[in-house]
Amino acid sequence: MTKLDAIMAEIEQEIGRAVAKFPAWPTDIIHAGNVVSEEAGELAKAILQVVYEPHKSTLTDVREEAVQTAAMCIRFLVSMDRYELITSDQHLQGDIDA
Repeated sequence: MTKLDAIMAEIEQEIGRAVAKFPAWPTDIIHAGNVVSEEAGELAKAILQVVYEPHKSTLTDVREEAVQTAAMCIRFLVSMDRYELITSDQHLQGDIDA
């Protein structure tokens, strides 16, 4: 088994765990993308902590967050043909002075 095979197996295992815990996935592409963004944010936080606050994070934590982010990216991609592209209502912010 190559290093890539091992990583892909780990990501596949994480997808299974995530789907078992959260079987539903957003149909709205913005909400689905934000699931991915949230995981990427946790990865960024773990990386910053392992560098600047090493008592709060380890490389093992970074790896776990990277695997979780990859798993959510794959869940996002799997649903590409099912997303609804719905625009949101918008309002003017005339009371903000620039």
